[in-house]
Amino acid sequence: MLERAPDADMDELSIADRNLAPVATSQIAVNVSTLAELARIDKQQWLEFIREYHLPIETRPRDATRDILGKVLTYLESNSEARQSLKERATKRMSETSPELMRAFAFLLKDLNKD
Repeated sequence: MLERAPDADMDELSIADRNLAPVATSQIAVNVSTLAELARIDKQQWLEFIREYHLPIETRPRDATRDILGKVLTYLESNSEARQSLKERATKRMSETSPELMRAFAFLLKDLNKD
């Protein structure tokens, strides 16, 4: 593919989008609702969650809750092993992290085996 890159259309170079199955509108609505709930979790709970699950995410004192949420989602989106590990840990043991945060993540990660 790289050899053809100068002569290839940009659509041909997009690998990530090719393998994604369409998502039902109802599923999108549920996921957006869950994300809205995650946005309500306070900053201290997010920091505790990152620490407890040893996520390699750097936060700054001035980061807002939404910044930290974005960092967590970006990390998990790009790291399937971390998503799988988080899912397994969330379902196997009681966490010191807030129960609503763990329920929301477990729900968002439930379709992991479809990746």
